[in-house]
Amino acid sequence: MTDIRTRIAVELERSFAEAGFADQGVEALRAEADVSLRTLYRHFPSREAMIIGALEQRDRTYDAWLSGGPEDGIDHVLYPLVRLGEWLHQAANTGCLFLNALAQYPDNAAIEAVIKDHKARLARQFNRRLAHVAPGRNLDHLAATLFLLHEGMTQAARLQGLETATEAALYAARAALAAEGLT
Repeated sequence: MTDIRTRIAVELERSFAEAGFADQGVEALRAEADVSLRTLYRHFPSREAMIIGALEQRDRTYDAWLSGGPEDGIDHVLYPLVRLGEWLHQAANTGCLFLNALAQYPDNAAIEAVIKDHKARLARQFNRRLAHVAPGRNLDHLAATLFLLHEGMTQAARLQGLETATEAALYAARAALAAEGLT
């Protein structure tokens, strides 16, 4: 992305995360990005493109947020859940921006494709982390469980509170890991 395109995408992401997808008109989005309408439309020629740009920006931001962490052991596997707790505390606790977009635009194939791609890559991260600590074992079912805990933690944090949701997700994740002999 160009610098101006990235800056606009960052502002679109922030605006949609704070105010949702339905309530803001293009003029409000333009003002938040602090660009002319012509510049906004040059980089994001439709509302759909603006939403996709915001989701792609969130994907890059969140992927970078989850990178790294402990190199070995179950802490390596649990790191995305730990980082999610920090994300929900520091960055956003308004539910999942991707699922919020899907709820608002359930019949939009382009938006759905971006969302499915993001979620599939997130799920694969659990597969990679498990393969790192337990090479040669097929733990796809465990990776799917950890992904489910990640998604549930995101939603439950709004209802139960961040601390309760984080503790419950980590407790369940540790129990699932222990059931597979990974402690």
